[in-house]
Amino acid sequence: MALADVRVVFIDDGGVLNDNDRRAPQWRRLLGEYFVPRLGGTAEAWALANVGAFERSWARYLAYLGSVGTRGGIERWIRADRGLWLADMCEQVGVATPRDPIAAAVAAGAWVSERVRADIPGAIDAVRALAARGVVMHTASGGLSWELEPYLQAMGIRECFDRLYGPDLVDTHKNGPHYYAAILADADTDPESAAVVDDAETSRTWARAAGLRTYATLAQLLAAID
Repeated sequence: MALADVRVVFIDDGGVLNDNDRRAPQWRRLLGEYFVPRLGGTAEAWALANVGAFERSWARYLAYLGSVGTRGGIERWIRADRGLWLADMCEQVGVATPRDPIAAAVAAGAWVSERVRADIPGAIDAVRALAARGVVMHTASGGLSWELEPYLQAMGIRECFDRLYGPDLVDTHKNGPHYYAAILADADTDPESAAVVDDAETSRTWARAAGLRTYATLAQLLAAID
């Protein structure tokens, strides 16, 4: 296909821009660096507490998805759950929960994300190459826009992206073709002129159902439009 055929690209984060397997241990280590001087405890205790707290947070999210389907107050629910995640860790570490656990959790997440270095080799150069060609880029992630922002800032590629789509910007979960239909509508984009890059075959299947071309990696996309 010609470059002119693809004018907009929606890019997943985990598995395309960042390696989740490298990101997780850095998160646990950095949480200790952040919380020990602010709330007490030890770095080891915070790292261990995050494992269980994350698992319980994920279980709550899956239950929430089962109860609301495709839409429903995503921003409010996620922020509230981040507060529960922090309170859970505080209880395990044996320190007092901050007066405003939601604000404290969001601040901690931003601090940690700005310091994580888990970009997939070649991803930064690929994004910059697409930007140099005039391709409009958005994210298409299951993570929220304000949680994606610090990662991209740290990678030095935030300016290459327009909208940082996770579910919060369209109040639609990334669990079916409806997610891609929602971000296409929000971005006022014709699927015929757009593509999705996502490492998950399930997500690519949903995107194709919404009329989008799909690629598993940025390298595949670049090879296709060269």
